[in-house]
Amino acid sequence: MLHKGFIRYVLIPFGMAAALVAARPARGQFHIVPRERLDSLVHPALANGAQAMRFDRTRIETGHIGEDDGPKSFVFTWRNAGSKPLVITRVKTTCGCAVPSYDKRPVKPGESASVTVTYHPKGHPGSFVRKIFLFTQLAENAPTAILELAGEVIPSARPTYAYPHARGNLLLKQEEIRFDATERQVESIECLNGGNDTLRVGIDTQILPPCIRAEFTPAELLPGAIGELTVRFDPAAGKAPQRIPLFLRGLGLPPGQSAITIRIAPQNNDSKIANN
Repeated sequence: MLHKGFIRYVLIPFGMAAALVAARPARGQFHIVPRERLDSLVHPALANGAQAMRFDRTRIETGHIGEDDGPKSFVFTWRNAGSKPLVITRVKTTCGCAVPSYDKRPVKPGESASVTVTYHPKGHPGSFVRKIFLFTQLAENAPTAILELAGEVIPSARPTYAYPHARGNLLLKQEEIRFDATERQVESIECLNGGNDTLRVGIDTQILPPCIRAEFTPAELLPGAIGELTVRFDPAAGKAPQRIPLFLRGLGLPPGQSAITIRIAPQNNDSKIANN
């Protein structure tokens, strides 16, 4: 990931460069950031000898990607046109949604290698241009090549905003259920399959006290479909602690990340007035 200051400047449109101001916290004053400085951050100078790293293309247009489509990978191929081996030492991107992988071996003169960038569209709707900065042994701070991944993410048609709590691909409207300790009650949580695969959600019933029963329906939750987690509480069946974790199965998560919380409100002990 690039330095926070670098990202802050990268995200500012070029047309605003002349009007860009930055605060001086010590004095509360402002100063103008020159266009040359802004351009140097967005388009840093390449390392000496960078021409040895020759790419078939330095920009890939991804076209339209659905936000629900899942990650997509794009390959940049390059050749060592120099006289010495080249080694990619690190890769930086302007967004964590663009994840690079690359050959770490020395690439000899005349040999070819590749850089793969996997784009994660979830949570990133709209047009995008992501820069990928490749560093080699030619320079520590100056990139040897700058790549671009550009396209548009089509927003999800699923109402995921209404399900703010995630347990993997299972999205929930709430992550906690509360019961009164004195009454038999039934509560439910509406859930949405926000992934691309069918979910078979189960419940770990072994650690639940006898007064708690839970079930998830339907047995198979298709992508984009809505299900329901139903929890029943019967105080007559036995005493319950004030906090009970309910672990969901079938989500591909460790137990600590798949639980919701059941809370039992303690019984109020009203003061009794003795009659003489």
